[in-house]
Amino acid sequence: MILLIDKNELYAYGTIWNGDGMFFVSQLAHLEKHYNDIKIKLHTYGGSVFDGNIMCNAIEASKANITIDVMGIAASMGAILTMSAKKVRIVDNGYIMIHAPHSGTYGNAKNMEDTAKLLRMMEKNFIQRLGKRLNQPEESVKKYLDGDNWLDAQEALELGFVSEIIPAEIQPILPVKNPEEMGESEVYNLYSELLLQPAALSRNSNPEQFNLDNNMKQLLITAFALQLTEQSSDTAFVNALKEKFNSLEGELKTAKSEKTDAEAKLHQYESSRIDTMIAEAGVSDDQKEVYKKIGETSGIDALAVVLKSQPKSQAPNISAMIHKGNVGTAARMNWDFDKWQNEDPKGLEKLAKDEPEEFQKLFNAKYKK
Repeated sequence: MILLIDKNELYAYGTIWNGDGMFFVSQLAHLEKHYNDIKIKLHTYGGSVFDGNIMCNAIEASKANITIDVMGIAASMGAILTMSAKKVRIVDNGYIMIHAPHSGTYGNAKNMEDTAKLLRMMEKNFIQRLGKRLNQPEESVKKYLDGDNWLDAQEALELGFVSEIIPAEIQPILPVKNPEEMGESEVYNLYSELLLQPAALSRNSNPEQFNLDNNMKQLLITAFALQLTEQSSDTAFVNALKEKFNSLEGELKTAKSEKTDAEAKLHQYESSRIDTMIAEAGVSDDQKEVYKKIGETSGIDALAVVLKSQPKSQAPNISAMIHKGNVGTAARMNWDFDKWQNEDPKGLEKLAKDEPEEFQKLFNAKYKK
């Protein structure tokens, strides 16, 4: 998820991935030290329930006056996140989508039962938050967890999900007429021009320096097993972290050396194995180097397949094999917007942040701007 600060505003755009919860907490804690009024600009189609709950808890526990502005859509866990703030606003062309928590699992019956139990616990939490926000009995709000329930800005206001409708900052590339048929990811994409706002912010802003408060100190103590307390000075923390990093660098150097030795031994073993396989296959002298190159570049398993499938008198079509081996790399360079969204949505968010010009080209190509 893109989590960036601009004055008293926290941009929270994209998918809620594992680990985003703690980063959100640290960003919010920084704002709380400087501002009493904080605005969270939200555009997400959901993600990790666990990290989303961390974000919800941080907002609910904050002593600041927090307003959540839904800038495009707040779907799935994003919709639940809006219920953690007392004041929620939505742009006039925005949407909220609520459904029951989803998950995928693999394994035996016990694995499936454990997953189902966890989903029911999450669902219970969703129902409690819905009942509290809408001021309705839990039995009355269960209907919102039956299928995908889309609400436009006016419906969200009338039902009590939001407290105000505000003017939109951008218009979706195409009209959103039937969001339930499009699905949350595609509706989200129609507002993806929003991602260019925090991208520009990250290039132009000069973040304020952080000072260590007690919460941050406790996080550092836990994360790096520091022999310090919350009362230790900032200088003590800096020195302890330097010592810890120096120690980690030493361990990394040792690990790299051991890795190099292991790779050398593995290479020696594989080279010997390749020579043995070629000799046992009765390959002619003028073809040995060809097959050896296959073993070195593609691996022993690939060499075994080639030796088994190729007539002894016929050298393999190496140029074709090399060409096929490069398809994966070349194909990624030609991915369009939909391919990125389906195969690597997190990478698409990173592209919008780090290479906004390339993101804009993909975006324009999809919607023919």
